[in-house]
Amino acid sequence: MLYHHFALSSELVARVLSGIVVVALTLGTGYLGGWWFVALLLSALVLATRELWRLLHAAGYHPDLGFMMLTTTAAFISVRFSDLQLLAPALSLALLSSLAWQLYRADRRTIGDWAVGFAGGFYLGWTAGHLAGLRELEDGWWWLVLTLGSVWTADSAAFVAGRLLGRHLLAPRISPAKTWEGYWGGSVCSALVGLVVGAGSPISWPVGLLCGALIGSLSVFGDLIESMLKRQAHAKDSGHLIPGHGGVLDRIDSVLWAGVIAFYVQKFVR
Repeated sequence: MLYHHFALSSELVARVLSGIVVVALTLGTGYLGGWWFVALLLSALVLATRELWRLLHAAGYHPDLGFMMLTTTAAFISVRFSDLQLLAPALSLALLSSLAWQLYRADRRTIGDWAVGFAGGFYLGWTAGHLAGLRELEDGWWWLVLTLGSVWTADSAAFVAGRLLGRHLLAPRISPAKTWEGYWGGSVCSALVGLVVGAGSPISWPVGLLCGALIGSLSVFGDLIESMLKRQAHAKDSGHLIPGHGGVLDRIDSVLWAGVIAFYVQKFVR
């Protein structure tokens, strides 16, 4: 019993400390902006793409890692550097070259391997590109604080509310630990964070409230989608890089959705 308590305490300490490091690194590079933040996101994308590739392998698919990386990078730079009009050429390169490579592997792999690899890389790069683009706005630092603050609060509040009040399962076939009580607790707290950040920044409190509420209620889909994939791969986590948290993909699944949500909220309220 004493050993179990010590192991549990050590795991909690590792989780808290690694969480602090992740938050500090993200907010630090986010505050600096520019290439600092781009470098952080690209590094995270490389790791997340590899983790997704391994999950797909465990689920029975065999996409090519190199072309997954190419697709992820092409989608990311297409959104982040949209003023350079790289969308068509970058994605065309990834699409056509990865299909051509599939001909070489035709006797060993199916077209399904190409499809999941391209779709997975595109998903990661496209969503992360919106988060990077959000920081480049005139008041991008505040939008980043609102986005990250809302999604992190939603995750934490949903966990606490679910533990204390959880009775009704949200998606039992995908994530048996998530409850409707946790979902609503996370959504409400996320909306409150959006309101506070909006009121204390150029964003304004109504827009902050709207954005926080949308992030709290919709970013959970990013988590559920990854949970669905992990269930098919019979994996608990996407990796083991972050002590107490799992892999990089485990940490950014909801953040990627939050970045897209915030990006289009600010676009339509201006």
